[in-house]
Amino acid sequence: MTNISAARALVATIRELGVRDFCVCAGSRNSPLLAVLAGTPVYSFVDERSAAFFALGRAKRDELPVAVVTTSGTAVAELLPAAIEAHYSGVPLVLVTADRPARFRGTGAPQSIEQLGIFGVYAASDPATWDRKRALHLNIEFEEPLIDE
Repeated sequence: MTNISAARALVATIRELGVRDFCVCAGSRNSPLLAVLAGTPVYSFVDERSAAFFALGRAKRDELPVAVVTTSGTAVAELLPAAIEAHYSGVPLVLVTADRPARFRGTGAPQSIEQLGIFGVYAASDPATWDRKRALHLNIEFEEPLIDE
């Protein structure tokens, strides 16, 4: 499966969960997701923490899930405070993180931290079992070249 087709499938899943608003922090690793979202109104942010708390506020206000789309590495860790807040407030927040292929983990490659399970008990990782009362973390690995269609 190509990166773009995987990104299309993930965005379709996110929309099926009721997400209408996307808060994006552009980076090279999440460019397939950004390409799929082209033409969709998005809220653009430079800082992941700002994006996550803006999304949290919208989700609280509208009582609908809002997605935050980030690149890989430490950008993902910046979402933890909002994930904790969503957990304790019962707010549906969808955290979408781009990742390097699994083979880069533990190699010292740039922006390759352990993203799977990074939010611990504060986020679900399976849309099928997500109760919409906390964050949902969807991590997607992209191969090079990132834009492959």
